[in-house]
Amino acid sequence: MKSNKIIYWIATIIVLLFVGLGSIADLLQIDAIKQSITAIGFPLYVIPFFGVLKLLGSLTIVIPALKRLKEGAYAGLFFYFIGATYCHIVVGDSIDKYAIVLIILSAVIVSYIYAQKIERITAKK
Repeated sequence: MKSNKIIYWIATIIVLLFVGLGSIADLLQIDAIKQSITAIGFPLYVIPFFGVLKLLGSLTIVIPALKRLKEGAYAGLFFYFIGATYCHIVVGDSIDKYAIVLIILSAVIVSYIYAQKIERITAKK
């Protein structure tokens, strides 16, 4: 149980750092975000929308009172980062441009898997 919680929290902290802080960068519409979004072909008006979604998703996975929404938040983050990976590949970006997206996607998956393991163990008690 203890190792499950450690793995869960490491993966979840990685998600929170990148997704949570990334959402703030989106909401502030910093130049690096604008360049990244326009290079992929998205209009600038989607940046605050993505920021709000990422902020809500990252908060939902750690706030215990939102347990019923947690599954949806993980799904949303999963599909967001699958879509981001796809967009980078389609526009011809090299892996160095989207490697961080794959790392975050992996952290989302690990966080979800270990959240489920912990929940199953806790439910048995």
